[in-house]
Amino acid sequence: MTENKRITVLHIITRLDPGGSAENTVLSVERVDPSRFDSTILTGPGLKGSGPPSQYTDRIGHKLKVDNKLVRPVRPFTDLAGLFSLAKYIKNVQPQIIHLHSAKSGAIGRVAAKLARSKAKVIYTPHGHVFSGYGGSLSNKVFTIIEKYLVKWTDAIVGLTLDEIRIFQEVGAGHQHLFCVIPSGVELHKYYQEENSRAEARKKLGLADDTLVVGFIGRFDEVKGPDRFIEVAKIVSNTLTNVRFVIAGDGEMRAELEKRAVELGISDAILWLGWQPDTPALYPAFDVLALTSRNEGQGRVLVEAMAAEIPQVAMDSGGVAEVIVNEKTGYVMPNGDIDSTANAIIDLLNDEELR
Repeated sequence: MTENKRITVLHIITRLDPGGSAENTVLSVERVDPSRFDSTILTGPGLKGSGPPSQYTDRIGHKLKVDNKLVRPVRPFTDLAGLFSLAKYIKNVQPQIIHLHSAKSGAIGRVAAKLARSKAKVIYTPHGHVFSGYGGSLSNKVFTIIEKYLVKWTDAIVGLTLDEIRIFQEVGAGHQHLFCVIPSGVELHKYYQEENSRAEARKKLGLADDTLVVGFIGRFDEVKGPDRFIEVAKIVSNTLTNVRFVIAGDGEMRAELEKRAVELGISDAILWLGWQPDTPALYPAFDVLALTSRNEGQGRVLVEAMAAEIPQVAMDSGGVAEVIVNEKTGYVMPNGDIDSTANAIIDLLNDEELR
């Protein structure tokens, strides 16, 4: 196929900070056939305002564009400017496919495409439940109204799990023919453990071989529930003394989380790693991975942990129950149940054979 016959694809995501939705988007550009698709990612400045991290720019830097007006938080004036900027970009580039990632990009992107009078096919991947988990009942109602209105400007909605699609159908945001399920792809081979993986991973982190380790990987924002993890850690540390909690991630809640850890008297038991570009190297150090999200599309870290042969304890949000085989590859606990989650982790830490 000649160059001028390639299909132009524009991916739009408000931020490309490390995480499942970002990795999914990058892989969607990195792994498609370049002789068939000419792909670009348009993203915002991210949480820290410095644009996409090197772990992504090194991989697809020439295919990345940054618009500083594309921000994740709701900021009316900035969002309005971002809307018109995006519409102008779409009009100039004239992509044949527009793929929108996450709720805010899904909203602004569809309106911008309409303003630009684009003839592109519009694909929307929410990467989670857009109708709950991001606020109270009023917020949920607003999201529902928005999604039901914008669905008429959508050619396909891609869920990472069946549960994600089910919610759209329950609220009447789209006809059945619009939906499909494509689980988020994970490069499993990166997470397979070699013979000395555990020893090497623990040595790098300064952890003794006999220390019990609970891992958490995710952004420090409310939807990912790092505050819940801190409360779980308190209960676990009250029962087990030889336990450390390794937290890989960062975000706006960091100061709040560190303060809470001090208040609970567990700060010495926590290893704060910040963003980690090489998360596959972390998993061998864990005895258990915990996921405490309020809202989760698929729970990519759960798949990664399985590839690394690490058991998981996860709160039942979104498609988690479709990923974990309860009481076989891990435990699925009621969403928000701190005590049950902590007790499941304790059971696993106390029983190496069970792990």
